[in-house]
Order: sequence, then structure tokens, then C-alpha cells
Amino acid sequence: MAKIRTALLGAAMAATAILASPGIAQADGGCNAGEFCAYSDEHGQTYRTPNSSTNWPDTIQNKVDWVQNLGTSGSPAQVNIYYNENYASAYACLGQGAQWNLRQRTQVFSWTGQYSAGHMKVVHDDAASHKWVWSCGNNT
Repeated sequence: MAKIRTALLGAAMAATAILASPGIAQADGGCNAGEFCAYSDEHGQTYRTPNSSTNWPDTIQNKVDWVQNLGTSGSPAQVNIYYNENYASAYACLGQGAQWNLRQRTQVFSWTGQYSAGHMKVVHDDAASHKWVWSCGNNT
């Protein structure tokens, strides 16, 4: 009986830990069709917008942990995420329907156009603006 109780207690603790993980439940909920969403663990805030932004809010800018693109067909549906404000830097391109857990530190600002600041830096906690585009690639 003690082994069963211990196993049940362990399972309950594991389930609680999963539910209490910062940003998981908040991050993947609330992003609607046609929106770009960015989430910050630090502030427990999700930034949601159907528009491009030259300057993210302070609660998200350089604090982003998760992003999602729910762009729709028939309009620019890819999202360039920029290292600097005003699109003045290298960028990473988030495809339509994609989401990135930036805590894994695998996404980098791999594309360049007129500016190269931030090129090959990790996106996690280092993004400041985004723009809807028709396709991913250099100079988009």
C-alpha cells in the first residue's frame, strides 16, 4: 500500500510541475488567426498583434521566450523577427503556422538585408521588432 501511495504522490507532483512550468499554458493559448504572438516568462505577458511593430512593448522587447505565427493566406503570412527596433538589424523568419520555444536557444537571426547587427545571435531574449512579409529570405 505504501508503494502505491508513493507512486500516486510522485505522479501528482510531476503533473503539478508540468502545469506550473512558467509560460507554457499562457504561451500557447490566446493567439488568434491572423496574429503574431510573443510571450515573456519574465513578465507573464503575451503580446498579440495582427500588425507589424517597429518597437515591441517593454514587457516583451529583449525578454521573449516563445513566439507563434498564425498568419493567414492571402496576405503576408511569414514574420521577420528583428534583433533591433525599426527593423534595423538581422532577422529570423517565422513561417506561417509555426511556433518557436526560444528557451531552447536554437533559433538565430540568420537573415540580413540592409543591416546586419545581431547576425547569428540567438533570438531568445534578444528581439525588438517584427514585420509581416510574403516570404522568408535575405532582403525581405
